[in-house]
Amino acid sequence: MGIVMRNILLCLMLGTGCSIYYETIVPVRVWRKAWVRYTAVPAFSLGFLVIAFTEIPPYILQPVRVIAILWLVSWIYFQMKAVQSLILSVLFCTAMWIVMAIVVSAVYALPPGYRGLEMIEEEVSYSVLLCLLLVFHFRYRKKISGLTGAQWARFGYFPIFSMIVIMAISMMMGSGDTERLVAVAGFGVLNVIALYFIGNILEKDAQVQEMRLLQERTQNQMEMYQNMQRNYERQRRDLHDYKNQLTCIQGLLLEDRREEALRYVETLNGNLRKNADFVNTNHAVVNVVLNQKYQSALERNITMLLSVNDLSGLTMREEDLVTLLVNLLDNAVEACEKLKENRVIRFKMVLEEGELILSVRNPVAVPVVIDGKRIVTTKMDGGNHGIGLLNVNGVIERSGGTSALRCEDGWFCFSAMIPATE
Repeated sequence: MGIVMRNILLCLMLGTGCSIYYETIVPVRVWRKAWVRYTAVPAFSLGFLVIAFTEIPPYILQPVRVIAILWLVSWIYFQMKAVQSLILSVLFCTAMWIVMAIVVSAVYALPPGYRGLEMIEEEVSYSVLLCLLLVFHFRYRKKISGLTGAQWARFGYFPIFSMIVIMAISMMMGSGDTERLVAVAGFGVLNVIALYFIGNILEKDAQVQEMRLLQERTQNQMEMYQNMQRNYERQRRDLHDYKNQLTCIQGLLLEDRREEALRYVETLNGNLRKNADFVNTNHAVVNVVLNQKYQSALERNITMLLSVNDLSGLTMREEDLVTLLVNLLDNAVEACEKLKENRVIRFKMVLEEGELILSVRNPVAVPVVIDGKRIVTTKMDGGNHGIGLLNVNGVIERSGGTSALRCEDGWFCFSAMIPATE
């Protein structure tokens, strides 16, 4: 019974460590039932329990089954591709093997009177590993999540190489061969140092990405304010001319030139319709952005079909609304400009039962390749492309919403549901 409880405790420690490790690097998958995400630790622990109570395979196959468990569970509970899950699983297994090797080395380096610590090597190893993962989590959380494809390629070679080397050294290790144990420990220290520098590089990359996102958000805000300023100046000019226009109409009527007065009134009505707002949602910021983008689409011979309702109850931050609408509509307009026909954007933004339902659909000249919540670009400036969609996803995640991308039958579709009221 004592052995069973010991194995359960060790597996829970490893399961907790795994959950902390993956949460630090990749986002947790969104589930319809919120409680499902909290079953990740039991799932990892159950996998380790299966390993603990099954027959031990040859030494070289021991890490394979650990990696298989990590890969399967992490792929289910976290938002990443299978290859990314495999890379992170190999890295975790490598770290676990290195920590165990260092602990074993330390035990063998102790005087003979302390050799009784050999009985709790696993407990000490897993405790050290859990402490290191906690430090890693608090040091790098929210700083290296959402690695790009280039970063994964740069990051992926290291754990595989380390795992091969650590296994090769360990296979030559004898039970009393202190020198080889120290060699494993030394290699482990080098790996820790290398991981530290890799973490710093990824952190710097994340900071650069955040600066680029902030720059685009600022640019969107400036464009909105500039558009509001232009509208204000236009209204001032119209108001200034209003008295002269009325005087002109009055003069034509006094001279009994009714036909000329009617033509003049029709001209004024046409100008008013041209300058009038097309959309009114009872929300100032949404009105400004939608009317600006609607007018911009018309100037490019693009039809925009809008489905909106009363958004006066919308409590999202103004900067978040601008980020969502500007980036989504700019992408749709850009896609339609590449078409010779069927240049249409179908936009929906309705508030129902405390949730904002947002949808943008537009035809595309070439099918869009979707990677998770990213669009794989073929542009030469691939490093700059896609920043807008990253901003959109950032707003949705901060607001606790969900989104989906798809491209089918020549149409690109974005949809999102966001809790949007107090």
